[in-house]
Amino acid sequence: MKIIMSRLILDMNWLLGKFRKIYFMALPEDETDYEKSRRYYIVGDSASQTVGQLAGGTFLVSLMLSVGFSDAQAGVLTSIASLAAIFQLFTMRRINHLKKRKLFVCLTVFQKLYLALIFFIPLLPAGNGLKQLLLVAGYFFAQICAQIGTPATQDWLATLVPARLRGSYFSKKDSIAVFITVTVMLFAGILMDATAGPKQYVGFLINGGMILFLVLLNFWAFSCMKEPRMAQLNAQGKEIHGKLCKKYQTHESVKERGILLAEMKEAFRSPDFRIALTATLLWQTSFYCAAPFNTSYQLAELSLPFTFIMIIGFLGNLLRIAITPFMGRMGDRYGMAFLYKYTLIGILLYYIFFALAVPSNAYPMVVMGTVCSALGWSFAGIGLFGVQLELLDEKKRDLQLSILSSLSGIYGFLVSFVAGNLLDFLQQANFTLAGHSLYAQQFTNVLGALFLALLIFYLKVKVQKREQQLGQS
Repeated sequence: MKIIMSRLILDMNWLLGKFRKIYFMALPEDETDYEKSRRYYIVGDSASQTVGQLAGGTFLVSLMLSVGFSDAQAGVLTSIASLAAIFQLFTMRRINHLKKRKLFVCLTVFQKLYLALIFFIPLLPAGNGLKQLLLVAGYFFAQICAQIGTPATQDWLATLVPARLRGSYFSKKDSIAVFITVTVMLFAGILMDATAGPKQYVGFLINGGMILFLVLLNFWAFSCMKEPRMAQLNAQGKEIHGKLCKKYQTHESVKERGILLAEMKEAFRSPDFRIALTATLLWQTSFYCAAPFNTSYQLAELSLPFTFIMIIGFLGNLLRIAITPFMGRMGDRYGMAFLYKYTLIGILLYYIFFALAVPSNAYPMVVMGTVCSALGWSFAGIGLFGVQLELLDEKKRDLQLSILSSLSGIYGFLVSFVAGNLLDFLQQANFTLAGHSLYAQQFTNVLGALFLALLIFYLKVKVQKREQQLGQS
C-alpha cells in the first residue's frame, strides 16, 4: 500500500511539474521559439475563428429560428458577444496583475466548449421557452469567457510579434485562418442544406461535434506557445518560481494597482486613446446597425439556400486570401490607418449592394456584395487592430485594450438593440417605393454605409495624421 501511495505521489508531483513547466515556465529562449509560438498561434487562431463562424452567423441564426426566436431577436442575440465585453471592466485589474497569463488564456479558450453544447439543445425533450433560455445562457457564458481572455491574448501576441512584422504576420495569419474557416464552412453549409427540414437536428449535432474538436485544437495550440512575460527576477536577472518568489516580493504602489475608475480616467486623458476609441465606435456603429441582420435577410426574405451562401462566401474569400499578404506588406510600408481607410470602401460597397438586394435580383447583388466584402475584409480587421496597437500606451496596453473593448462592446450591443427595434418597426410598417415593397434590411444597410463613410473621413483627417506624427517621433 505504501508503495502504491508513494508511486501516486511521485506521479502527481511529475504531473504538477509538467503543468508548471507548460503554463508558468514557458519563456522563449531564442528566435526559433518565437517563430514556433507564432506558428502555434496561427493554428489556434484558425481554430478559434472557425469556431466563431460555426457558432455564429448563418448557423447560429438557423439554430435560434429552430427554437422560436424571431428575425429581429436573432439579429440582436448574435450581437450578445459585444455585450459580454463589459465583463472585461471587472476583471482587467486582476488579469493585469497576473505574472503569467498563459494558463488564464488557455482556460478561457476551453470554455468555448459551451458553443458546442448549445447545438445539442434542440435535441432536448423540452419546450421552446426552456430551450431559448439554455441557448442564450450557454452562448452568453462562452462569450463572456472569450471576451475577458481577449485583451490578454492580444497583448501576448503583441509580445511575440515585433512592430516591424505585424502587417505581414497578421496578413499571413489571416490568410491561413480564412482559408481554413471558409473551407470548413463550405462543408458545413452543404451539410446544413442536406439535413434541412426533419433532419435539421442531425446537422446541429454534427456542427456541435466539429466545434468541440476545434475548441480542443485551439486549447492545445495555445498551450504549446511560449510566453515572453517575466515573473519575479532574482539579483542575477533570472526568473524564479515557487517558494523562492516570496523572497523577492515587491509591494506595488496604490497608483500601480489603481481602481477601475482611475484607470478609465487615465485612459481618457490620453488623446491617442480617445482617437482609437472614436474610430472603434464609428466602426461598431456601422457594423452593428446592419451586418447582424443580413444573415437572416438572405435566408428569410431573399430565400437563398445555405449552399449558395457558403459557395459564394468561399469564392469571395479565396480572393481575400490571395490579396491579404500583399495588403499586409502595404500596411507595413504605408501605415495601418492609410490602408485601412481604403479597404473600408469595399465594406461600404457591400452595404450598398445589400441595400439594393431584393428577391428578383438577390443572386447578382449578393455575389457583388460578397466580393466587395471580401476585398474590404482583406485588411479591415488587421487595420483596426493595428491602429489600436499603435495608439495605445504600450505599458498599459492590456488595460487600455480591456477598456476599449468593453466600452465599444457595450456600445455595439446597444446599437444592435436599437437597430433590432428599428427592424421590427420597419417590418411592420411595410413601406413601399414606386409600387415596390421595401425591406427593413435595406434601410439598415443604408445606415451602415453612412456611418462607414464617416469612419473613412475620420481616418483621413485625424487617425492618419496622428499615425504619421508617431512615426516621426
